[in-house]
Amino acid sequence: MGRVAITTAADRSSLLAGQARSHGLEPVLLPCIAVTPASDAVLHHARALASRSDWLVVTSPRAVRAVWPGGGMPPSPVAAVGPATAASVEEADGIVGLVGEAGAEALVARLAERVGGASVLFPHATGADPSTVSALESAGAQVKAVAVYETRTVAPGPDPVDAAAFGSPSAVRGWLISRHLEDLVLGAIGETTARALADGGRSPQVVPPRPDFEELMAHLADHLRQRSPA
Repeated sequence: MGRVAITTAADRSSLLAGQARSHGLEPVLLPCIAVTPASDAVLHHARALASRSDWLVVTSPRAVRAVWPGGGMPPSPVAAVGPATAASVEEADGIVGLVGEAGAEALVARLAERVGGASVLFPHATGADPSTVSALESAGAQVKAVAVYETRTVAPGPDPVDAAAFGSPSAVRGWLISRHLEDLVLGAIGETTARALADGGRSPQVVPPRPDFEELMAHLADHLRQRSPA
């Protein structure tokens, strides 16, 4: 039905390729980002803070895998940005207290009434949007934000595709190092990534109602099917 570029880093590309195939798509692995965990000292510090925190706010499965690669999350409740992040928390023995469905901003808005005076750990990527911390502090939380991994952009390969699925603004920036967006069906995991595509020259045709890769693949498949009826 269509060749779809999987632009995420290698740590998740196999999973997403399987999801693409389950919806009748042909995945083409074209990573546009590479992920490097923080130093052991930083990760140890994050684990120590987590054990003393009332809440953990996690906006990416990578944060969980970086800090707790072998499981053993503390019993503090976790506010997870979406189902995929919630699943990674459960896999690491964590307790999911809240699952968002519309990005970090909406997650923090739902969490706000619960964190007044609470200690909150926010493990994140280097260069993450500071508005998450600002919103938590505005709600009265005592926030410790720790950069537990770094994402850097890389240029994708030249393989031809009909569509491209983007899971972050960083992946969009990586794509634009060596490729353009014209003549492609574009899918964005959420509104922040959609804005990055628009800034790069084209708005996406597909944005799922909740920020989840399975949803993104399903909606991309539907869109491509409608464009090329049997």
